[in-house]
Amino acid sequence: MAGQVKILGTSPRFPKNFSKLCKIRGKKFQTIIEKKIELMLRNPNHNSLRLHKINAKGEQAWSISVDMKIRILFVYEKDGIVLVDIGTHDEVY
Repeated sequence: MAGQVKILGTSPRFPKNFSKLCKIRGKKFQTIIEKKIELMLRNPNHNSLRLHKINAKGEQAWSISVDMKIRILFVYEKDGIVLVDIGTHDEVY
């Protein structure tokens, strides 16, 4: 997908795991996650995101890196993306 991407929604587990991570890691980490998502929406192919396609838990998805431990999984839909999960590599893959 070229250009600006928009978030169409989330899976039920994304907000739950997002909140859990923010409680553990704090407000500063929440800001880091939000900035990574903003970057993905503007430029999904930015090198710092390390975008790649995966087959996670039986579904085709894409992954970006928040940092060396935390990943965000999403799927492309016709008009944008749906955020599927967030967590460590072992939790989301």
